[in-house]
Amino acid sequence: MLRLENVQKVYRTDTIETVALSRINLNVKEGEFVSIMGPSGSGKSTLLNLMGLLDEPTSGAIVLNGKAILSFKDGDLARLRNEEIGFIFQTFHLISDLNAIDNVEIPLLYRKMNAAERKKHCQAALERVGLASRMKHFPSQMSGGQQQRVAIARAIVGKPALLLADEPTGNLDSQMSQEILAILKELNQEGTTIVMVTHDPRMAQQTQRTIRIFDGRVVTETQHSGAVA
Repeated sequence: MLRLENVQKVYRTDTIETVALSRINLNVKEGEFVSIMGPSGSGKSTLLNLMGLLDEPTSGAIVLNGKAILSFKDGDLARLRNEEIGFIFQTFHLISDLNAIDNVEIPLLYRKMNAAERKKHCQAALERVGLASRMKHFPSQMSGGQQQRVAIARAIVGKPALLLADEPTGNLDSQMSQEILAILKELNQEGTTIVMVTHDPRMAQQTQRTIRIFDGRVVTETQHSGAVA
């Protein structure tokens, strides 16, 4: 589904060159649930941004579903992100003056879909994450775990094939973290490919494969026996 070939990301100023990622070769298969681990500053979020087409590599190739991304124009990339990729962030990124269902609707506003159809999809997504009774609540009226569920609903409302999660349980307690991970597992079992950045080895252990990076390089890959497929 997603392949990175000899990918490098270098940030340059007039006086400093910082290598964020170096010679990354990585293949994520359709239907996998992969975790990425590494110390702060190792390049995890940079890697996820490249996977999500939010940034371009300095060199190398990114291939999504057989499509070479570097050949795409900005408009094509935006459409590809909207239709095929869902994003979940540690800090939720909900709009405070929109209620849950309006937050979830945002990705659908960029599609050719009437209001009634958008509402139907949003309601289904919120029901999917257990928030059927909170659709009209604003972020300030919800707990952190509930806000993250809204963020997940927003990420999946367009039925993306690939879901990217950057520390989705980082701001949650252990019980709520496990509940969020259970939702991700269910989505994966239903066919969604998931790549999750995490600092928590207990979370990573429950995925199918863990990729560890250090100083911008992949150093190990570990398969987890017994992880939910």
